[in-house]
Amino acid sequence: MRFMHMTALILIVASVAGCAVNRSATAEGAPLARQVTESDHCGLAAPGLVYVSNAEELSQLSKLPSGKLALKQLREIDFEREHLLLVGLGQKNTGGYGLTLQSSEIVDDVLELIVKVRRPAADAMVTQALTTPCAVIAISPEEWEQLQVSGEGLGRFSRQR
Repeated sequence: MRFMHMTALILIVASVAGCAVNRSATAEGAPLARQVTESDHCGLAAPGLVYVSNAEELSQLSKLPSGKLALKQLREIDFEREHLLLVGLGQKNTGGYGLTLQSSEIVDDVLELIVKVRRPAADAMVTQALTTPCAVIAISPEEWEQLQVSGEGLGRFSRQR
C-alpha cells in the first residue's frame, strides 16, 4: 500500500513539474500569442523580427521605408499586458506571400512561435510588384527569457528579452 502512495506522489510531482516547464497560456489563461493583423507592405526589406514594447517604439514603425502598415489598430494594444512582434518575410518580387501564426508555447523559458509561410502557387496570377509581407503578433511579455520564431521556409529567428 505504501508503494502505491509513493508511486502516486511521484506521478503527481512529475505532472506538476511538467506543467511548470511547458505552457501554452498565461497564468490568467490568456493566449501567449495572437495574430493581430498581417500586411503585404510592412516595409521590412529583410526577413526578421521587430519587437515593440511601448507606444513610442510603435510610432517608429511609421518611418519604415515603403511601409504601409496600418498603425491605428496597433495603437489599441495595452502594452502593460501585451507587446507586439512583427515577423517579416523580407522583400518579395510578387504578391501572394504572407504569414500566419500557427502555435505558441513556452518551453524552458523560451517562447516558441511557429508560423506558416504562404506562397503563391506556381500557376497563380499575382501582382507584379515588390512586397514586404509580415504578420503582427501580440505576445505576452512575461514568463519567458528568449523568443524563437520559426516556420517552414522562414528559418529560425531568436531574441533575448
